[in-house]
Amino acid sequence: MKTNKIYKMLSIAGSDNTCGAGIQADIKTCQALNAYCLTCVTTVTSQNSKDVFKIYELPGIYIKSQINSILKDYKIDCIKIGLISSVSQAKTICQILNKFNTKVPIVVDPIFKSSTNKKFNNLKNYASIYKNISKISSIFTPNLNEAKILLKIKSNSKLTTEEITKEFIEQFKVKVVITDGGNRFDYCEDFLIEKGIVEKIISNKIPSKNTHGSGCTFSTALAVNLAKGFTLKKSVQLSKSFTKKCILNAPRFNLEYGPVGHWL
Repeated sequence: MKTNKIYKMLSIAGSDNTCGAGIQADIKTCQALNAYCLTCVTTVTSQNSKDVFKIYELPGIYIKSQINSILKDYKIDCIKIGLISSVSQAKTICQILNKFNTKVPIVVDPIFKSSTNKKFNNLKNYASIYKNISKISSIFTPNLNEAKILLKIKSNSKLTTEEITKEFIEQFKVKVVITDGGNRFDYCEDFLIEKGIVEKIISNKIPSKNTHGSGCTFSTALAVNLAKGFTLKKSVQLSKSFTKKCILNAPRFNLEYGPVGHWL
């Protein structure tokens, strides 16, 4: 779907000072896909490839001001929501987006923990945050572990990923793409429902430690591709392919968890 249009995406997410994930990854993804990224910072983090040291939640007044200033001036084509630090933030975001009645794809990447396994919320807050956000969202992109936490399914549950995908839609009333739902070592399996049928998209798994920001990259690419008019399945395929290229193109910084590379 070739076009000269520059698509505009609003990213509502956290800031990563290493520029590997969060809003910084969203900006780079948009640029690589001929889109323009506008931002609302929810959380400021201090981190590196080994750990997350400080997390600062921005007060609701700053969330409101950032989103208001953008939506009053720009006609956006899609929204990506990432890290949200509290239920209060989630309610503020829902309130302001409802006010503007923005009818564009809203993709949610429900981030539970960092690449270095730092949890951004406890289980109760995490579930409440994204339950609130689901009310104004189009699609969620959790990994299998995040989907289980949001659905309060035990980690050792015998439920198949197909069953979890159906249950997610039943409980959250949004479309969902469960990323890497197969938990395989040799390839990736992503699960979605298209026309009532669970679809499984299989792709090669890339053995790499340079995957910091891959989830943010995928969800942002998905939002942009949906805005361009592609179907959900096609958007997932295009976004997976793009993310794979970013992993293959990652700079070799010799870090514990290095960033993906967006210069394609």
